[in-house]
Amino acid sequence: RLLLNVPTEARAALPIENKPAIPYEVLTISSQIEQEQVYLGDLVGDPHTFEFSIGTEMELVVNLSQKPGLEIIPLSLIVVKLNDNRRGVVEMGRLSAEDNNWHKYRDSVLGVSLLGSETFSLNLGAGIYKLEVSSAENLGKYMMLIGSKPSSDGYFTTLRQIRIIQAYFDYSTFRILLSSYVYYPLGIILLIGLFYFTWRTRGRVTKVINYD
Repeated sequence: RLLLNVPTEARAALPIENKPAIPYEVLTISSQIEQEQVYLGDLVGDPHTFEFSIGTEMELVVNLSQKPGLEIIPLSLIVVKLNDNRRGVVEMGRLSAEDNNWHKYRDSVLGVSLLGSETFSLNLGAGIYKLEVSSAENLGKYMMLIGSKPSSDGYFTTLRQIRIIQAYFDYSTFRILLSSYVYYPLGIILLIGLFYFTWRTRGRVTKVINYD
């Protein structure tokens, strides 16, 4: 039961990479927007658009992250609600690049340092919504975390998620060793091994002394 001692902030499910086949292609995401969902994207000239529908009032919470570099990608996002029959939209809220104060943070589970955006939140009623991520030049990689209710899909699924995100931001395979999901269990195993080795060695020394 060593795994009970690993961190509990495991994210739900595996990350989904948004890879539009054509410009402005819409990716439909889960309606469970209060549950954590991770999306990875690489802007290559056009904004990324996500769509979701909800049948009751929910809170939308969004956090953007990017790999630290020489320059910060000025990411922004906007949420709109589709009118009946999808004729026109109404803006619900936005996080502009000018208002987005990026901060550097260490994600112990991922084992990497990232730049995090301001937390964006909205209370939404039933309806169909679109969320768009963009920047001035629409270039660069990002991670989008939707939802604020974490859940765990198990230890090995979480390890897969960690490695997918690390690889997406071009971190080597060995970076997995810096994840708390790896070094905590390894540390416990090493301590148990050290305790066992010490106990066996002490037992042998005691037998030798008693024999003499």
